[in-house]
Amino acid sequence: MKTIWIIVFFFCISLFTYLGLRLKSEAPQPSLSVQPDLHNTRTTNKSSLTLLTEHSPPGAYLDASGLVKGKTVELIKIISRRLGEKTSVDVLAWARALELTKTQANMALFETIKSEERKDLFHWVGPLKIYDIALYGREDNITLPLSPNIIATKLVACANRGSSYVDYLQELGFKIGSNLVLTVNEDNCGKLMIQGKVDLAPYNEQSIEAMAAKLDPQITLIPVLPLSQISLYLAFSKDISEERVGQWQQALEQSYRDGTMRKLYSGTYNEKLISRLEALVNNRP
Repeated sequence: MKTIWIIVFFFCISLFTYLGLRLKSEAPQPSLSVQPDLHNTRTTNKSSLTLLTEHSPPGAYLDASGLVKGKTVELIKIISRRLGEKTSVDVLAWARALELTKTQANMALFETIKSEERKDLFHWVGPLKIYDIALYGREDNITLPLSPNIIATKLVACANRGSSYVDYLQELGFKIGSNLVLTVNEDNCGKLMIQGKVDLAPYNEQSIEAMAAKLDPQITLIPVLPLSQISLYLAFSKDISEERVGQWQQALEQSYRDGTMRKLYSGTYNEKLISRLEALVNNRP
């Protein structure tokens, strides 16, 4: 009899232990809240950006393997990483890139002139470059000096379709379809000028230096008519918040202060351009 009660006692203990463990396992568990990473709050609410540019070495171009390269591209990628931004860069024909940035969300375009026509279409960060622009021609085809009226009526000019250069040339008196040829990029204008199919094309001092290095030594390009000094910018689509654009502006200016831009541009761009950009931030009170 005593043995039976001992067996019953241990059976009850085992049963109660089993039921207790089962109830505990089936009870609702408190949810584990995921705490946000405060170091990455800059990117959690931001859409990725598509950055558009044209083939314009040494600032931006496609290399032999189809990858987007260039000094301006590198600088923008550095700024993007510092801001924790997710970006991609595509090279398109200029007119197409300009239209997409005007009509699509989460876009940015570089390097573009902040013209009167465009200034209200985008949010602006820059300048990325400051250049002197002139009309250039082949020395063996041009007899200087020439008046602006003779230049605009007797010579044929070329410009990149959709660029602000087209406006400059039309203001001088050149007419599309008559003596103003439009191409998809500035390299094509250079080729047409070398071939003798056009007389003039607008270039900054950096572009003309790069072109001269590739020319037959028998061909010399000379400035025919100064146009203006221009500043080139990064233009964001209007859906991008002003706060976000302001962060890009601050990061760009910081790259001018801390030597990042100088280190990247030295050996590719001349000292005048680099010093102009540094002066923008160093001369402020």
